Amino acid sequence: MAKEKEEKKVPTVFDLAAKYCKEFKDKNMAIKASIVPKYEKIPTGAFGVDYPLFGGWPEGRIITISGPEHSGKTTLAFHAIAAYQRKHPDRKCVFIDVEHSADLQHQAKMNHVDLENLLFIDPPAELAGETIMDMVRELQEAPDIGTIAIDSIPAMLPKVVIENSLEEDKGMRATLAKKYYPFLAMMSGKVREKKNNLILINQIREVAGAMPGTIKYVEPGGKAPAYMASVRVRCGTRTLTKGENMNYTKDDGLDSDGYRLKFKIIKNKCDPVNRAGGFITYRLDTGVDTFFDFFEIACKFDFVLQAGAYVTLVNPKTGEALYYPDQVDAKGNPVIFKAYKKDVIAYLLSHPDFANDYMKMVTDYIANDNRSGGKLLDDADLNEIAEQEAAVQKSFDAEETTKEELDYIKAAEQQAEGE
Repeated sequence: MAKEKEEKKVPTVFDLAAKYCKEFKDKNMAIKASIVPKYEKIPTGAFGVDYPLFGGWPEGRIITISGPEHSGKTTLAFHAIAAYQRKHPDRKCVFIDVEHSADLQHQAKMNHVDLENLLFIDPPAELAGETIMDMVRELQEAPDIGTIAIDSIPAMLPKVVIENSLEEDKGMRATLAKKYYPFLAMMSGKVREKKNNLILINQIREVAGAMPGTIKYVEPGGKAPAYMASVRVRCGTRTLTKGENMNYTKDDGLDSDGYRLKFKIIKNKCDPVNRAGGFITYRLDTGVDTFFDFFEIACKFDFVLQAGAYVTLVNPKTGEALYYPDQVDAKGNPVIFKAYKKDVIAYLLSHPDFANDYMKMVTDYIANDNRSGGKLLDDADLNEIAEQEAAVQKSFDAEETTKEELDYIKAAEQQAEGE
């Protein structure tokens, strides 16, 4: 009797996973989902940023920061770079200033950026956008690469424009937009592997030729940056400050002591809910006003308790009052941390170790899936930014100019020719 043929063993799913890892030389390429490490956060130390982002910027993701002119896009990007430098002092961050407008000394003062560990690239005018993309891809391969920020998408010109006369129309429209998708699709996997960030700074532009009474906005660069980014932030109006007045306008703000940036989170794929947006306050003499923003927000959400003029620090997890680490009463018992707001801030400034431990305690608490609390920005601020976002989205969704808009533009051209 013939020997029965042995049945060929069919590889299981996990057998194939081991094969893929060996074939592509990446042991973490195909693993059980239960052991996939959770992405980490980069705390910024600014509570108005860490709270809406559930503990800070996500590591290994693409981030876009957009907004109108002078709204704080570059400043917010440098703030993210400084946060990454503090968490990863052995990494080297990169800022590509395609707009040729960054003030590094000002950013070092405001955001405490470590300029010694920052590679600053000021590309020449004849450097095409495609070349800059290739440069970013090459930088990403460096073992010590940190956050890469490009300022900005609209400032990058395609090669076809640089090499030809401006009098000729060489089809610039969407030339670079077509190349952002393969560039960002590749970079999304690269930044995940290296656990660094790619920050794209963008602008919003009013679309010419809109009908009277309507405003249309567009974000240059096409749809790829919006789709490929894990976090999208839209900056709003910058307001001047003086002390506790966050909307100081006297004498055109000439004697103001700083400014406040407001932003809305219009996309967040890294957290369970969207906490709308936040803000960050800068003082011209010291930079980020960490404790001012913290107390403004913490009192609102009961991370500190306020009774009259006194403020008491509490453990956000338990709600129990904290004690001074270096003070006892006459009986040798610890003293509850209770004082005037300005005295508490002064104590935290003079005791950085205690302040850092307390801020970390609060940051860890808000980083969890804790949905309590409300919005940091009021509805007026959010609606102002939302109107721009809705107009941008509408222009994204429109395949072509509407018939009414074409008729209006044609009539305007005929009227101009008649005059």
